[in-house]
Amino acid sequence: MNARRIFKIISGGLVAAATLVEMRSISQSHNDLVAMQSPYQQQRSLFTWTKRLFERFPNLTNVQAESAFPRDNIKPWDWNWDSRQSQPDGGSKAHVIWGDKRGSVKGSGSRHLLFIRHGQYHYADSDKDCHLTQLGREQLNFTGARLKQLNLPYSILYYSTMTRAIESTEEIMRYLPDVPVEPTDGLREGAPFPLEPPLENYRPTEEELDEDGSRIEKAFRNYIHRPSSDQNKDSYEIFVCHANVIRYFVCRALQIPPEAWIRFSLDHGSITWIVVRPSGRVTLRWLGSSGHMPPEKISIS
Repeated sequence: MNARRIFKIISGGLVAAATLVEMRSISQSHNDLVAMQSPYQQQRSLFTWTKRLFERFPNLTNVQAESAFPRDNIKPWDWNWDSRQSQPDGGSKAHVIWGDKRGSVKGSGSRHLLFIRHGQYHYADSDKDCHLTQLGREQLNFTGARLKQLNLPYSILYYSTMTRAIESTEEIMRYLPDVPVEPTDGLREGAPFPLEPPLENYRPTEEELDEDGSRIEKAFRNYIHRPSSDQNKDSYEIFVCHANVIRYFVCRALQIPPEAWIRFSLDHGSITWIVVRPSGRVTLRWLGSSGHMPPEKISIS
């Protein structure tokens, strides 16, 4: 090893050592100060200490930036997701094609879609035997009370024709007796899309994926879309159905890859709230909200 190589190694080591000593000094002075401060002052000190650290060692911010998700991978929002052919105009308005007529959005009302997962139930091979447990009925009573407490002008309640969804609807209707109801096979549970990553204990067949997937996708297109052009007030609809269906709907509505539906979970009796604006913009207001229940009443399977 030549002298120049040895000199570089020694110099690099000295620089690294000096850097560590200075970082330790900054950290120690910060810790000494924090020990005498109130929580609010500690928060302020942490901000100041972090700022000093990045000012002294700017390469730390470069490392952080390089590890972030590349911005050029951002996929633009598809304003035509529900085949209403809308596109942003100046970031605030939208133009929509209704049939052959093109013009600015006329309606000002949004659609509020509240999805309720059924309550805990007794698992059985036949759907007719999958009745709610006592806990499941209690869960939907809490959910019904919560929906009533929200005091929203619900226009209709759609429910899956599976036993656990029917019984969940019965519990909810104790609190919303005047809301019209409509059963639908489209909201029945199933495998909406291939799972990624896959699960060892749940492997739907290709036949199940084809049959369930097409049915659930059809339900999505039927129920989730922007308001009509003449809707000038917000509307509120309730859907009592199943976790797979709700999770898939959320992914599709937010334009998240549909295979991601398996990556999150929903509590029994939880409320998921999707808002669809006249422009086609979609907002997820609540996802699996179950805070209206006591902790001991919450379950997931």
